Formats: sequence, structure tokens, C-alpha cells
Amino acid sequence: MTEANSTVNNPETDPNPGSGTVPETTQETVKEASATAPTGSETANQTPKSTSDFQGSGVSGAEATITALQAEIAELRQRAEEAERRLLYANAEFQNISRRKEEQYQANLKHASSEFIRNLLPVVDNFERALKAAEQSRNYEALVGGVNGTLKQLLTALQKAGVTPILAEGQEFDPNFHEAIGHAEDSLYPANTVAEEVQRGYLIHDRVLRPTLVKVSMG
Repeated sequence: MTEANSTVNNPETDPNPGSGTVPETTQETVKEASATAPTGSETANQTPKSTSDFQGSGVSGAEATITALQAEIAELRQRAEEAERRLLYANAEFQNISRRKEEQYQANLKHASSEFIRNLLPVVDNFERALKAAEQSRNYEALVGGVNGTLKQLLTALQKAGVTPILAEGQEFDPNFHEAIGHAEDSLYPANTVAEEVQRGYLIHDRVLRPTLVKVSMG
């Protein structure tokens, strides 16, 4: 039995035994409890959130994440397509440049000897004049002089093109520049020395056009 009930039924503490009157302090406590307790209608309205409410909020968050990922994928795809277009354009431009370079190279190669041939044309003219003069005059000495002059002019034209003769006779035999076709037994030169030049060789700049054919001294 609670303290409130014992107070009511105890004749020693009740000023009016048998009356059943509740003390004022007990009545106030009961009133406060009644005031703070929710009514039936309030209890009915305070329905807890269902599982579907939590599931709905989770679905909304997932949909937002998927939408953001789809937007990011679309942006990345667009960047990749743009990069591919730029790569194709650069490759096409490179191919065009390479083609133009090759065409220019072939054109330059085709006409590379034009200047050299132009320098040789006066040599041909002088040969023709020398032959014509020799036929008319029957002068051997004039023919020899004309041919010598033309040969000098030809060597000058070759020198302008970077062509120079290879020194051979009296030089130490060098297989890089000389090609031995025999030996010279009666020679005043020491052994392994070019004693005779059979056919002159030439260089173009620093490269051998053809080696000099020589005979090498036996010593």
C-alpha cells in the first residue's frame, strides 16, 4: 500500500478519522501528474515514424547520388570525345605536313642538279667551238689548247659543286681513297706508296665519289 493510502487510513495522522479526506499535498501531486500526462487524443496523434518513411529518405539520397554520377559520366564522355576530335585533327594535320614535306623534298631532289648542270653548259659550248675550229683550221695545236681550256673550265665547275680530285701519286697507299690494281716493281718510291695513278678518283665534300685506281710500289 502506498504512502498516500496509509496517510488516509491512519487515524493518528488524520484529524477527522473515518472521513476519508485526502490531504492537500496529495491532491496537488495528483493534479500535476494529470496535467502532464498526455490525453488519449494526443497519444493517438503521436504515431511513430514507419519503416517506409526511412526507406523513402534512403531512396531519395541514392537517386541524388546516381544523378550526380550520371552527370559526371556525361561530362567525362564529352571531354573524351573532344580529346578524340583534337587527336584526329592533329593526326590529319601531321599527315598533311608530312605529305607537303615529302613533295617539297622530291621537288628539290628533282631540281638539285639544276645549278650544277647550268655551270656545265658553258663547258659543252667550248667543246663544240673547239671541235668546230679544229675542223675548219686543221690546226692540232689549237685543238689541244681549246680542249685544255675547256677541261680547266670543267674542273672549276666541279669544284663549285664540291667535287675535288683525290691526291694519289707519291702518297702512302690508303684503301679508303685508293684502289690498287697492280704493283710497280721498278719504282723510286718506298714500299706501300702509290707509284702510278691509273685513273683519278674524286671526293664530293668529305665522301668518296670513286677511289683512285693506282699501282703500288714494291720498294
